Amino acid sequence: MTPNTDYGDLNAAKQEVIFAYGFDAAGFPARHESMALGQIGRVEFLNFYSPTKLDSADGVIVPQGIFEKIETQSAAFGRRTIVTVDKLMLLERERQIFNLLRAGKWVCFLVGDIVDEVSQGLHLESINDTDLCKRMLNSFSVSRHHRYHLYIDHLPEQTVREPEFETYVRNFGTPITVFTLDQQHPIERTVITSLGDYPVGFEFDAQLFFLPFTPPDKSLPAETATIKAAAEAIVRYRSKRIAEVPGWVDALKFKSEERLYLEINSLLERVNTLESELRSWKDYKTIVAASGENLRYKIIAIMQSVFKLHVNEIAGLGIATISDASRHSVVMLETQSTPGAVGKNAIDQIDEKRKSGGLAKSTPAILIVNSDNLIEDIAKRAQAGVADEVANYAQSLNVLIIRTIDFLFLMRRLENDEAREKILLRLLSTRRGWLKVAPEDLRLPASVQTIS
Repeated sequence: MTPNTDYGDLNAAKQEVIFAYGFDAAGFPARHESMALGQIGRVEFLNFYSPTKLDSADGVIVPQGIFEKIETQSAAFGRRTIVTVDKLMLLERERQIFNLLRAGKWVCFLVGDIVDEVSQGLHLESINDTDLCKRMLNSFSVSRHHRYHLYIDHLPEQTVREPEFETYVRNFGTPITVFTLDQQHPIERTVITSLGDYPVGFEFDAQLFFLPFTPPDKSLPAETATIKAAAEAIVRYRSKRIAEVPGWVDALKFKSEERLYLEINSLLERVNTLESELRSWKDYKTIVAASGENLRYKIIAIMQSVFKLHVNEIAGLGIATISDASRHSVVMLETQSTPGAVGKNAIDQIDEKRKSGGLAKSTPAILIVNSDNLIEDIAKRAQAGVADEVANYAQSLNVLIIRTIDFLFLMRRLENDEAREKILLRLLSTRRGWLKVAPEDLRLPASVQTIS
């Protein structure tokens, strides 16, 4: 983390934009209007699935536990626990939080009862990385315990060590989870509030805050008051502790600085590569919304980059051929888009283009079609299907129909298969009718070729 902002006097500090993220997932009412914080700035409320990136704020307040859903059921031998986690959302938000911290901004987790183990019949199962708060604590080797496991007879007095947090702790900071900080971590940390000898609220580098959180209720006034108290305390606290390193002394470099810079640069290179790859995979999914030349270019790009196939476009016809390793054309490829279902006219068009391209009738023609493209639901788009009479007609003319949604399902099945090039080429050259890619084994007519 790299704090690099000099706040100086709070009245002279810039107005901060603070996100209160995911309180709806913690059981609080959804709030849409922003909240002013006087000289400090304003709070914007983001629901859990908001498309807004967290790293676009100056600070973020997040309730712990919102990424996991823990349900307990009775079983033959004790209790069985089901833990549901939105992993993709969790990883994306984690990346945004690290971006925010690298930019010298701050994030605060409001911590209630952290559950790291659940009962699975006769044994316990670890779930110590199923929430963003847990993962951030793990990054700094912070262990945690339920306070009742440590203090059975009587609860010691809670001490607030940093005065900026007095109001917050008094009203909302009754601790449930206590922590042990790794003393070997060479990162500056401050205990904000403690329960006996154990920290229950603390921060790293005046950027990453963990505060105890026990709201009086889950009402909108309680939510608003909590966020206001936490935000004001953090901004005031940071205004007194963050300062720019003078240029004249920064010429003095610790040996660890150079080593860490080199490690960071190496990691950033890796991150840039991974993010580029991630963007590509996300972009592949846009074929379900593409049409015309854009759809053709994207399909060809997937054939070449994901499946390493040799694709040659035939000028002026909007079609291409796919070749094998010997550069012999194996199949013909065309893409189409339609708001409705695939019709026989689409089959006639690709058959006519095969003739115009000088290809024999025996050359398999592959029609990748973005059909039913007004349906904006994965399951419903998948269920739309291709009519039997159209699939039969395609089979009779040596044509294979692959809808874009089926093509995505096929990519997902083959993406980690080292033989994916050969598998796809074999499918394209041997299947006719409609290639339906589904997880279930359906009994379908011969014109419908199912991958399951």
